[in-house]
Amino acid sequence: MGGDYGPPVTIPAAIDALGRHAELHLLLAGRHSEIEPYLEQLSDELRQRVTVVDAQQIISNHDRPDSILRSFRDSSMFRAVDLVRQGMADASVSAGNTGALLLAGRHLLKTIPGIAKPAIMAIIPATRPGGYSYLLDVGANISSTARELYQFARMGAVVAQSLSGRPQARVALLNIGAEEIKGTAQIKEAATLLQSCRDINFTGYIEGNQIFDGAADVIVCDGFTGNVTIKTSAGAVKAMQRLMHQSMQRRWYYQLFGWIFKPFFSDLQKNLRPSRYNGAALVGLQGIIVKSHGDADQQGFVHAIEHALKQTRDNVPAMIASRMASASDLTDPSI
Repeated sequence: MGGDYGPPVTIPAAIDALGRHAELHLLLAGRHSEIEPYLEQLSDELRQRVTVVDAQQIISNHDRPDSILRSFRDSSMFRAVDLVRQGMADASVSAGNTGALLLAGRHLLKTIPGIAKPAIMAIIPATRPGGYSYLLDVGANISSTARELYQFARMGAVVAQSLSGRPQARVALLNIGAEEIKGTAQIKEAATLLQSCRDINFTGYIEGNQIFDGAADVIVCDGFTGNVTIKTSAGAVKAMQRLMHQSMQRRWYYQLFGWIFKPFFSDLQKNLRPSRYNGAALVGLQGIIVKSHGDADQQGFVHAIEHALKQTRDNVPAMIASRMASASDLTDPSI
């Protein structure tokens, strides 16, 4: 029910995903009266794989995130996450208030034993073959200790293995330089921890101008840095597209050039389209939650559902728990 567009996008996207994946069953949390009209044209086979869970409240982006625990327990977001807690659902996908979703996840699902804090892990485009990398944290935590950055790296490697099938994901720390002497004390200490970790393919530091080169599969940073990075990148893409459009309008031969190379520009736009990389995983919880962009279109929301489905198939929380248990000395909160 959440996001910028609500049911007109999320429900058709859910139905689209239902038709693509025969093993998928949907529990749609929201106002029954608003959801049912979208289901009337479904075949009997598809309709049998959909259950509507009535939830009358909607928490908006203008509501305080912590209000979900006090005043919005009958919201579609709270009910959806609670279905995961009860074991009635394997994963929850939402396009709603990010802070509220994170609080609901921590309150209802709890963090995996040994994990200090969950992180939000986003997909970003990359120029190398394969087409994308992962960046975390992108907003769950404003600041992070070295131990937390280390845990983000371990969790990120597990999720990358699940979503992209990369058994030896290359992990790097986002820093202001590649030299060992650069960076904050937390980053330097996290690098030391990762260098001593045998089951992490740690490649060192990566700078901001390299994150789209595909030099690393998993890029780790604190939530403040990650959130600024991903939003600045999105803004830069939009600005570039506007500048190209404005330039095309200035000269008739620019427009001719644009017409000749239209397939090229269409392909470029397709590769840069945010919906292609939609779906950020809330990693570190004892359950699967995927956060969709609030302004995602139908195709983008389908991608978010498919990310949740991939994590469910591999039981990513259990994989993370197993990986963290093998490093119990570094999950001790006293360190």
